[in-house]
Amino acid sequence: MQGVEKSHCNAAIRAVLAAARALWQSTVEEALRPILKYGKSDTLGMDAMPEITIIETLRDYDRFSVVITEEIGESEKGKLKNYNDYNDHRRFRTLFISDPTDRSAQIKESLEKEEDRSRTVLSVIKDPQFQEKWEKNFGKPVWVTGGSSAITCVRRGIPIFSVIVNYINRQLFLACSAGCYVIDLPDDMSEINLDKILITGEKIFFSDTSSHGQMKRFATFMGKRGYEENFIESGFMDENDIKENLFYKFPGGPSRVLYLSISQSKDLPIGFVLANGEKITEWIHWLPYVRFARKEYDQGEPALRLFEIYQDRPCTKEGILMSTPPAYSIFKPVDNDGRMVINVGQFSSFQDPSQIRSTLILAPADNQWTNRVVNQYGFRPIEFFSE
Repeated sequence: MQGVEKSHCNAAIRAVLAAARALWQSTVEEALRPILKYGKSDTLGMDAMPEITIIETLRDYDRFSVVITEEIGESEKGKLKNYNDYNDHRRFRTLFISDPTDRSAQIKESLEKEEDRSRTVLSVIKDPQFQEKWEKNFGKPVWVTGGSSAITCVRRGIPIFSVIVNYINRQLFLACSAGCYVIDLPDDMSEINLDKILITGEKIFFSDTSSHGQMKRFATFMGKRGYEENFIESGFMDENDIKENLFYKFPGGPSRVLYLSISQSKDLPIGFVLANGEKITEWIHWLPYVRFARKEYDQGEPALRLFEIYQDRPCTKEGILMSTPPAYSIFKPVDNDGRMVINVGQFSSFQDPSQIRSTLILAPADNQWTNRVVNQYGFRPIEFFSE
């Protein structure tokens, strides 16, 4: 990583750890308290505290940076408005895109069962039975399904790293040019930084579908109106196949990529994950894994492949296309090989950039079924330009 990228990464690590600390040190009552003057009508303390902490930490680091989250996406539009005419991706402003509290509905449901609302959230989640109940109610394994906070940095139109903290089992996941890592978080997190993670963290590797043969088993979100319709309209899998192969329909957003890791595939093999017309804050965190994920026996080849799905008559959600054809996509080719950047200039066309949606397939590189389907339907492979 270049010096400035290391600096950005350490800033994001500090921010996401500060967000986790804010939630963990709050009481259950504070976490569940409605926050009427911040965010949306259903915003709770556990949503607001991490988000405010992330925004303040990143702005202390660089007051000119653009921070996009679901609650404040619209307020950042002014910082992007001068960039919508740029054809040179090297002039695009650096973005931090965050999902401060993913799976908040599941966290809320779990905390509401705690009778002593004066306990800290940290003391509650440290109870061994808490994680057992989480997996029973919200899916296994907890290191994939746990509620989380995530930050991804896009520099010059290229995703350079993602940092995810699992709120439930207290692990940090990092994807960057040095590889993909996981580290258990101690009570004192003051010494956790990029160097510490690279030295003491455990490398995460990703599997081939040839090792388990489950090319069509998948996880995606279908928990609200419009998402199942979007999946069906995409047309690459019929309704019987969906019922037979859908592993889980309420997965988290940022951590969904971890379903494709070796550790997951040993017990519950998954052939691909899908961003089902979801908001950018759910899936942007996968993109550094597309660049940097490797197999255990690394041959220098990417372990994962990403494809953009689009339809002739795409569904919409809140007025935003759920699957975007090339003319409307934020993914922009920049060379003759079709390698792409994220067209940051296009973000200013949205009233709220956090509402940008896409339908994306992420699969192991050797998944012959997805490779055949995307070629059959003409879906675009997304391979990122590297300077």
